[in-house]
Amino acid sequence: MSNAKQVGAYSQNQRESETVRETEARALINCASRLAAAQDINNGYEYYIDAIKHNQELWTLFQVMLADPQNPLPRDLKITLLNLSRYVDKVSLRASAEYNPDLLNSLIDINKQIAAGLSVAVPAEGDQAASA
Repeated sequence: MSNAKQVGAYSQNQRESETVRETEARALINCASRLAAAQDINNGYEYYIDAIKHNQELWTLFQVMLADPQNPLPRDLKITLLNLSRYVDKVSLRASAEYNPDLLNSLIDINKQIAAGLSVAVPAEGDQAASA
């Protein structure tokens, strides 16, 4: 098996064993990396717009999941995240219209902060009593 196939098989297996939180964190970090690369003017306007669009698509998915009545997150957290997603939409639109790479800083920071929160280990129900 070639190295490329081994890496592909490993990557596929890794994704299959990921939790939803890990997948979301990885997607946010991926978007943050693309947005950071888009700030380099040498990558061009098309890359800049594609990075913003990709990030906005991810946040649109989050909006859909947050609006689902079956979503188990606490109501206050859902509202906070939906408000944050509105901010992401607003900044994305402005950054696209103005071609201002500095506007991407807040989007990058938001993605990194949310990813970091998702990456924190959540204790099992039995472990909560021990850590309290």
